Amino acid sequence: MTIFAELGLNATLQANVKRLGYKKPTYIQEKSIGAVLSGADTYAIAPTGTGKTAAYLLPTLQELSQVDHSGDQVRPIRAVFLVPTRELAQQVEESIGSYGKDLGLRTITVFGGVRIQSHLNRFKRGADIIVATPKRLVDLLKVNAFSFANIEHFVMDEADRLVSMGIHQELRTILEALPAKKQLVLFSATDSKALAKFGETHQNNAKAIKTNDQQPALSKIVHTMYRCHREEKTKSLFKLIEMLNCDRALIFTRTKHDVDRITEQLTNQGYSCQGIHNEIPQKKRQEYLTGFKNKEFKFLVATDIVSRGIDINDLYYVFNYDLPVNSNDYIHRVGRTARTKVAKLEKKTVMADKASKQALSQEVSAKRTGYQAPEAALDNILGHIFSFVAPEQESLVPRIIKAVGKDIKLERMRW
Repeated sequence: MTIFAELGLNATLQANVKRLGYKKPTYIQEKSIGAVLSGADTYAIAPTGTGKTAAYLLPTLQELSQVDHSGDQVRPIRAVFLVPTRELAQQVEESIGSYGKDLGLRTITVFGGVRIQSHLNRFKRGADIIVATPKRLVDLLKVNAFSFANIEHFVMDEADRLVSMGIHQELRTILEALPAKKQLVLFSATDSKALAKFGETHQNNAKAIKTNDQQPALSKIVHTMYRCHREEKTKSLFKLIEMLNCDRALIFTRTKHDVDRITEQLTNQGYSCQGIHNEIPQKKRQEYLTGFKNKEFKFLVATDIVSRGIDINDLYYVFNYDLPVNSNDYIHRVGRTARTKVAKLEKKTVMADKASKQALSQEVSAKRTGYQAPEAALDNILGHIFSFVAPEQESLVPRIIKAVGKDIKLERMRW
């Protein structure tokens, strides 16, 4: 059994992962840490929930800590972590603080929705690391807020999303500003032709690391789909929440209008909930996401801005009010459950609670909706995702089934 001490991490990093409850590295961590430490460009694909953030942060933080710039009047920026959303940027910053405790590194996180002047003020003393979303990083480059001359490590997290989100000009601007000699690391939960082409174009002799493991979200979650006309979705959602006695869930919609409407209707029904979409002020978005993680309210209604990379421990139910157009987005939505980052001490309690919920779900499904959940050990089921499929969305189902890798019946609701 490989342990973190065998991967070349220093004593501080080993102490930090031990403090965080990590016993042994996952496959992607075991293979990626050495690759990144070697200085090689790295192309890593691994299922959601398998510890990808630690896989690229731990070795990069170690490399940065080899040279002490704490005495510099202005620290040179040596690493950039590029991510697709504000929420993920903040989570990566938190992870840097946890994994990099006592390393003495300074991080600045930048994203839209915040006055650019507040970011400019933070660069006066420099930093070792920038965590950024693409457009805000380009905005800061244009006003010469910092220099990329000393960049040694450029890491793209959720890289498949970054290369497919219509920011090709921003990516080009960022890549052109980087020095020719640097390490380019790409991490993603899902692969794509666009990402593969990007890697071939911009990486040099990259070490490719791909796990053979099925997505945990696919193997340990029950997937249920219901035929449902759009005008019936809200009623059906509320009925299902009531029948399941659901006490906590993440509800995905495709539009900000639906986020606002469903949040208001749930509130009017007496449920505690909040909604997140791009037009919610950033301070409120972070407040709501933190509150949901801390179980301060029951339901979070959101667009896909919280579907990628966001750790929400002990989440069992996910509802797709609408199916996403992209099957990879379905995988990422599902991946908000079945997270592996659970402290060993808490796991038995968490699993017992989830098992009881699964038993209730099976009973309700079998007796009242005609759906029979698959036979499986209850402690091996980590979540249940329900999707409401309107007739105009049924063409998306075969692609999702292909991505999941197992049959999902399109059920008829019987209430």
